[in-house]
Amino acid sequence: MAAFTVSVSSQGQEALGLRLQQFSGINSTLLNPALGGMYAKKWDINLIETVNSISNNYGFLENSKAGEVNRYRSIQNLYSRPDLTNDQTLGPNDLVLDYNTRNTSFYADVSANILGPSFLLRLGQHGIGLTTRARVETETIFPPDLGYYTYNANRGSVNMTPSHISSMAWREWGLHYDYTLSSADDRRLLLGVNLRYLQGYEGLSIFNEQFSYRQIRTDSFEVSPGAATLMFTSGNLGVDENTPYEPKIQGTGLGLDLGVVYEYLGERWNCNLGFALNDVGNIRFRNSGQMHQFRNNATLIFDTNPYTTWSGASDLPLKASLLSDLLSGNPQASLVDSSFSIGLPTHLVFHGGLSQEVGWRMYFVVQQSLPLKANQLHKASTAAVVGGWENNWVGAYMPISLYRWQRLRVGAALRLAFLTIGTDNLGPWMTRGNLSEAGFYAAVKISPWPKNMSKGGKGGNGKKKGGRGMDCYDF
Repeated sequence: MAAFTVSVSSQGQEALGLRLQQFSGINSTLLNPALGGMYAKKWDINLIETVNSISNNYGFLENSKAGEVNRYRSIQNLYSRPDLTNDQTLGPNDLVLDYNTRNTSFYADVSANILGPSFLLRLGQHGIGLTTRARVETETIFPPDLGYYTYNANRGSVNMTPSHISSMAWREWGLHYDYTLSSADDRRLLLGVNLRYLQGYEGLSIFNEQFSYRQIRTDSFEVSPGAATLMFTSGNLGVDENTPYEPKIQGTGLGLDLGVVYEYLGERWNCNLGFALNDVGNIRFRNSGQMHQFRNNATLIFDTNPYTTWSGASDLPLKASLLSDLLSGNPQASLVDSSFSIGLPTHLVFHGGLSQEVGWRMYFVVQQSLPLKANQLHKASTAAVVGGWENNWVGAYMPISLYRWQRLRVGAALRLAFLTIGTDNLGPWMTRGNLSEAGFYAAVKISPWPKNMSKGGKGGNGKKKGGRGMDCYDF
């Protein structure tokens, strides 16, 4: 039953060093679709963007850092710290995994996002664009009683709070539109929307009500009354090492982003405030979907032996039938639907900042998860400040963020013409230590080379940024 205990939050990398550039163009619309209206050039093309991360607070690799590919390829042994003796000597090709102890929930996130060929075209006060994107999100949060040291100290007794696991792989075809409303030459209101068609490849969602259990033997648990829901796709299961993996589209849906930005154009500084509602929508998996509901109405003894041997992911329907038979005496009783939906990681974004056309830029960004239902992905809540400097050729940016309101991160990003590389957390790449997370992002873009980006150039609505002799902070 421990498999039904886990919950979520995603997007370990926010890529703020990429989203808030003067030349971000179509890439900025992923943070707030209205930011497309602040792009000062006629067009922008994204060739490729990748944003990837892995993060957890359950365990860590000792004396390790990210990016040591050659070292990890040569690893011979992975040891668990509690299994090591005091006099045991470790070799250079040995890794040690240790575990945290907490009074609050554990989490683990894995995220991989690729923005393919995409463009933004400015037509006076209008901006139109197209995006192509592939996304994989896997997330989990589980109660502190499942911590390695806590579990052993409590002798296998676990209070299982309501939790869930969510995972989804999908691709998106998106249309972007933004419109600029100008009340004067030095101020404007930008409105933006992204509408996306979603094609789902894989989906998994597990969530449970409150229950508890305790280990009574090595392979047996006493489980209190409770309930859990399991949803998964099976159309791509059954692939073995001799069969090439050929993903099939198993569901479709729609996604929506809405945004607004107010911008004031000063003599030396421009300032803006923005708000966005992102990732509203879901994917309905209709092809080869299974939705199971399990309910245990009385305390029972749960034998783990039938569930510990797996030949692969194709065993999942069989294991669900075994659990249904245990709880109700009918292997098919738990199967309640042949389709299900998983929601996108809906979240709110509030941001603002000061910027020069050539020079310094300072921003703040707050992102808050907005859970609308149990079976959805969740955005990790984050607050960040971003400082940077840029001109036509180069840009350097430093985001400082509080991830999940608990982990302080210092990142860095560098732009050289049309190439940007960066990370929201520089520490794991720089020094050895307790490695529990890592991430990076990169983008290659094409846009017109500006003839003059000095003060007085044109904004995205074709009007001069002349100002009225008053700076943004005075206004």
